[in-house]
Amino acid sequence: MTDSPPVPDTPATITGGCQCGAVRYTIGGAPLGMARCHCTACQAQSASAFGLSLFVPTEGFTLTGETAFFEAKADSGRVKHYHFCPSCGTRIYHINAGGAPSIAVKGGTLDAGHGFRPAADLFTARRLPWVAPIPGALDFPLQPPDMNAVFDAFATTRFYDSEAATYAAWSTPERVPGSLARFLGRFEAPSDLLDLGCGAGWAAAEMRARGHRVSAIDASPGLAAEAAARHGLAVRIERVETLADTAAFDGIWAHYSLQHAARAAMPDILARIARALRPGGHLLIGLQAGTEDRRDGLGRHYAYYAPEDLRSLLAAAGFTDISIDSRPGKHYDGHPSENLTIEARRNA
Repeated sequence: MTDSPPVPDTPATITGGCQCGAVRYTIGGAPLGMARCHCTACQAQSASAFGLSLFVPTEGFTLTGETAFFEAKADSGRVKHYHFCPSCGTRIYHINAGGAPSIAVKGGTLDAGHGFRPAADLFTARRLPWVAPIPGALDFPLQPPDMNAVFDAFATTRFYDSEAATYAAWSTPERVPGSLARFLGRFEAPSDLLDLGCGAGWAAAEMRARGHRVSAIDASPGLAAEAAARHGLAVRIERVETLADTAAFDGIWAHYSLQHAARAAMPDILARIARALRPGGHLLIGLQAGTEDRRDGLGRHYAYYAPEDLRSLLAAAGFTDISIDSRPGKHYDGHPSENLTIEARRNA
């Protein structure tokens, strides 16, 4: 297996247009993200329950035909220009007044077959009660402070969906790793265990083989499908940021899954994990050491942590008996890493 697999393909040109065909557009290059918005402005714009936006760089967005626009203040407080076809009234795109490096193309105008999936639900405080959440999407009760977390989640999940089969084969170890063996050695069967960010499902399958009751969660539908095909696992499509179980598990295994979440979200994530564990429950986390946030060569977002910061975060979330081991490793794209294995116990 190559250490540097290719970046998932992006169509060279993405196309779309209005309902009557008078306005057409092309999008050059990769989109930044997609979100579903439940604010009242988007509900009015779509004459429906929500608006759907594909965020793309302004540079490379090309129109044929003329649009009209009006100016108004969105629920976010920003003044925007709302462009639409003057013939049929179809809303085409939104842009901040005065210009911006990105624009929001209305998702319903994209030509069929684009395959893009929303990475976030925005303004969920105003979501109509019969609209179901998007499995695996971020959830923001109002407007997020910026779109970076949405864009990072979109790119990261899109990678795993696009490369699910290849990544599943690469990431499945030939034998049970020592970290998993030690983790499982802490429990008597049957215990309730959670594989949080299960990927291809190899760890959850080993837990099940040892007689435990196993739950598995992953944000990538593509990897969930691999886990089902390879191991017969029923995976909940969910992000670590939205974990809502309460006192449900004796142990949680989060093997290099929390690293894709935004750094600012980590205190809440650890609080959610603590709430999901029973008193005295055991946690194992895999992360990479460092101080930066970055996208790797495949577009995935990584947040790196210093061991002392992890100790503080875990203690604040109610964990004790914290131990951290370090060893050299390598990312899927070949980038070297310092791999941390963090073990802790929830306060009894």
